[in-house]
This record gives sequence, C-alpha cells and structure tokens, in this order.
Amino acid sequence: MGAIKPVAAETALIEALDGATGWLAQLREATRIQGLPTRRNEMWKWSDLRRAAGEISTAGTMTVTGAAGDVLEPADGETVELGVSASAGASAAALSLKVKSGRSVTLVERYEGEAGSLGNFHLDITVEDGARLERICIHDETEAGVLIASASIGLATHAHLSQIALAFGGKLVRNETHIAHAGEHSEAHLHGVYLLDEGRHFDYTSSVHHTGPGGITRQLVKGAVAAHARGVFQGKFKVDRAAQLTDAKMTHRALMLDDRAEIDAKPELEIYADNVQCAHGNAIGTLDETALFYMRQRGIPLVQARALLIESYLAEPLDFVSDEALRDALRARLQKRLRAIS
Repeated sequence: MGAIKPVAAETALIEALDGATGWLAQLREATRIQGLPTRRNEMWKWSDLRRAAGEISTAGTMTVTGAAGDVLEPADGETVELGVSASAGASAAALSLKVKSGRSVTLVERYEGEAGSLGNFHLDITVEDGARLERICIHDETEAGVLIASASIGLATHAHLSQIALAFGGKLVRNETHIAHAGEHSEAHLHGVYLLDEGRHFDYTSSVHHTGPGGITRQLVKGAVAAHARGVFQGKFKVDRAAQLTDAKMTHRALMLDDRAEIDAKPELEIYADNVQCAHGNAIGTLDETALFYMRQRGIPLVQARALLIESYLAEPLDFVSDEALRDALRARLQKRLRAIS
C-alpha cells in the first residue's frame, strides 16, 4: 500500500517525528501511509482532523511536565500531576504508566495548546490485579489549536479505574480512551463534562472491550454547547462471549444552549454474551424554560439563572472526583466558564 500525498500538516508531523520509536513511530507511519483522519474515517466523521489542522506547516514542541522518564511507576498513594502543553506547529509525545498490583494511584492531567498547534499526546496505562487508578483529565480552552489526548488502558482482574474529564474545547480537542477490561470483579467508571463556547469543538470518544466475566462499567457524560460550537460523544461497549455476567451502563446527556449549536452522539453496544446487563442512553435537549421563568420571578438575573441551571445539570460527573479540594477546584473552573458563556 503506497503512501498518500501529504498535506502541509501531515508533512510537518512526519518531520517532527523523524527518528521516533514506539507509539510515536507508529503514529508517524500511520500519518505517512494514511494521513490524518478525515470524515471518511467512521471514528472521526464528526471531527475532521486533517481539515482542522489547516495549513500548519512547521514542527512544534510538546512539553510534558511532572514525568521523570518515559515509564512511570507511582508508589502506593502517590498523586502524579502531568502538564501537557503543545506549542504552535505539529508535535507529539507519549508516556507509559504502570499501577502495580495492590497500589492506589491518582493521575491528574492538564492539557493546553497554543494557537496554530497540532498536538497529539498518548498514554499507555496498565492497572494490574487489585490496583486502583483515579484519572482526572482537564482540558483547558485551546482557542485556536488542535489537541488529541488518547489513552490505551489495560484493566486487569480485581482492578478499579475511575476516569473523569472536564473540557472546554478548542478548534478541535479530542479525549479518546480505549479500555481492555478483563472482568473478574474489575470496574471501569468513565465520566465527563464538556462546556463549549462559540466556535469550540470537543470530541469525547471511548471504547470498553469486556473480555472476561463479571466486569462492571459505568459511563456518564454530560455536555452543554453554545451557538456555532460542536460537541461529539462516541461510546462503545464490546462484550465477548467469554464475558458473561458483564454489567455495563452508558449514559450521555447534553444541552443545546442555542438553536445553532451542534451535538453529535453515537452510543453503541456490541454484545456476544447472552447473560449480561448492558444498556445505553442518549438525550439531547434545551434549558428548562419553566425553571428559568420561576428563577427570574424570584429576582435572579437572567445570566445568573442560566448559569445556575446549566451548572446543576452538568455537575454530576464531577461528584466522582474523590479529592474534595480538587473537586471544588473543578467546579469553580466550571462556574467561571459558565459566567463567561451565559
């Protein structure tokens, strides 16, 4: 199979990854052969990466703070804080994280990208037998940049994963998570909140592959989207024949804050086992005008009333953050963005 004729952004990324190894080498080769994903790719049909990258033509720099080396093995009870920042131009970085058997670890990731950036960050995560990982992804507003944060997570038996994402979008921002779920009393909890102002785009894509029996997965993602912004949710649960007694539930709910907002959602179940409890739900609506009317009747200004209603709708996934101080900080950040949007 021959390589495609690359556009400027693809050439820049290929050159930026010259000499790369591991996952980065795979990214380089995929870009060389296939190019950046477009709407023709089913998993990217609402997030055309090649188009969003535009005329980016130079290599950039991806800076990752909080990591010593390419493989992280945190101690029991440790909190790892990663800062991922993409400069203008094309750049990428990758890390591995291993949560050893019996350990409990917290991972906090903060993402940002400059105008004109095309950043791609990947995490390869292993959660061993009996281990616990709480992963919190914070996507600050990437106003005129493109940032992809992907993770491949191997969840062993008797392990526990709790993932919470808070995102404010950008030219195109995508949080992508793929989980290999071994079952046998292991649990995966995937939750997220996105709030998008005008012109912002955020894509929450995830897949959970149940390969063994008795696994539990819960997913709750909520969003609110303003005029000329786009929210994307793609979630898939695949349950192998061997994964009997799987218990999995997926829920996505979102608010259109304006008639010119766009929300695209694709929840999927692919089930080959016959003794499971699996369900998915998707609901897209608008603000409750009756509730807004009664709040106005009580003297609450329109902007404040809208912000309060949106916050009460969105905040539920943040309740899963175990650290009270961090949970309060994320809610404060959500409130600040709401004041700007409302």
